[in-house]
Amino acid sequence: MIEQISLEKYVDVELDVRLLSEVDHLNRLRSYDGSFNDRDLEEIHENLITAVKEAAVPFAVSTTHQEYRDGSFYWLDQSPEDVAFSGYKFHEHQSAYERVDVEVEEAINVNLNLKPGIFKVFISPRMSDIDAPYEIAKQEHLANDDQIRIHSLNIGDDGNVIGKFMQSMLIKDIPLSAWVSLLQDKNNIFGKSIAVTDDGSALSVMKTHAELEIPEAQLANGVLDIARSTLDYMDDADRLKVEQQLDLFSADQSKIHEKSELIAARWLGFEIELANSLEHGYATLEITEFIASLSGSWNEYIENLIQDRTDKDGNLAIDRLLALELEKAKRNTLWVSAAVSVGNQDIIDQIGYKNSKLIADNEVKINTMTYAGDLDYITLNHMSNMNNNLIARQNISIGSGCGGAVKGAFLINSIDNYQMNATQQKDWIWTMGKCIVGSCSSKGSIVKVGPCNVCESCQNKFDKLEI
Repeated sequence: MIEQISLEKYVDVELDVRLLSEVDHLNRLRSYDGSFNDRDLEEIHENLITAVKEAAVPFAVSTTHQEYRDGSFYWLDQSPEDVAFSGYKFHEHQSAYERVDVEVEEAINVNLNLKPGIFKVFISPRMSDIDAPYEIAKQEHLANDDQIRIHSLNIGDDGNVIGKFMQSMLIKDIPLSAWVSLLQDKNNIFGKSIAVTDDGSALSVMKTHAELEIPEAQLANGVLDIARSTLDYMDDADRLKVEQQLDLFSADQSKIHEKSELIAARWLGFEIELANSLEHGYATLEITEFIASLSGSWNEYIENLIQDRTDKDGNLAIDRLLALELEKAKRNTLWVSAAVSVGNQDIIDQIGYKNSKLIADNEVKINTMTYAGDLDYITLNHMSNMNNNLIARQNISIGSGCGGAVKGAFLINSIDNYQMNATQQKDWIWTMGKCIVGSCSSKGSIVKVGPCNVCESCQNKFDKLEI
């Protein structure tokens, strides 16, 4: 365990601060004029792509890059050990802190000892019973997935270090005993026997990181080769479960990346708006519109939060409590959209084929328009809002990896949702504008529209997601 690490400054930090970490980065890094550096936005976007994959695509491989400067590798203004050290903010049990200790050690080791042509490997199995009871592991988001990651140098044509790549994946069902047996076998993929101090502890496997090096040429498929190397160390039943997962990774990773990239871009746009709202104390137009688009889907708790923070002129004050709930809702709707669009069968089974097809069809239209540079915001918002409401009405939990699972503060089911929306309409402020529904009989004329820019004649079908 690393000595001289003080947790004092983290004692009063809520566990859910992780959900606003990107928003906090944006506000911390904004320029004096309120703008953001393009490189910072690119690096946050890259981080969000990985988050989308971990949360919504159980068969995705992620690759990120950290620039080398001033003797270290950096993401934003943080070195690898800074990033690892921030993990103390996101946990509250000693067993989780001990894993962060190892994460910090590993970050320092990679920074000092990464060599050209050599992968450094880090294996982080889910918590075992010896490490912590399951309920604690679940609370710490460390109960279900094993993470594998490898680091490699990025060398320029002039022979100088440009940065480093990190490739990672999440996988379930690999027995801890398989990892231990693999490491202890002198004929393993690493070419030597590696001691594991406690064969019942995932933490002990993590602590072997300094010895896990392998020539890049021996890992043609990167982290997948590390995962596949465990198959010979488990029984047939476990092997079948792991093989079935590994088969899913044969999906076109470039297409998965493209879809995750687009979802992450929409997420980044939301993070910027939420950061601006917190910075100035009041909701931006985009945040106000997001809230309004789900006006028939919020549960009573959110409705009360919004009502209590709305002044007599209709301005909505944003504090961290409300921002946190809006972030949960945005993650939930975006992650389900991503999951459905890449064929995540677990999520499709939860929300049903018909709903999944509607969501997937809208995602295809959104992505097609985005790629074509068609910035018809009214149409894009209409399709996005339809998906948001359809997803909210399923009210499911989704997520994995560092971000954990999230569930929006939505109504319990679609019947309650539809009835609530009908009741709320009497309090809506109707204005004059164009209805966003393409099939509307108004044909683009100026008519009375509600908060979602849907006219009175279309609102009933819109609430039922029939148009």
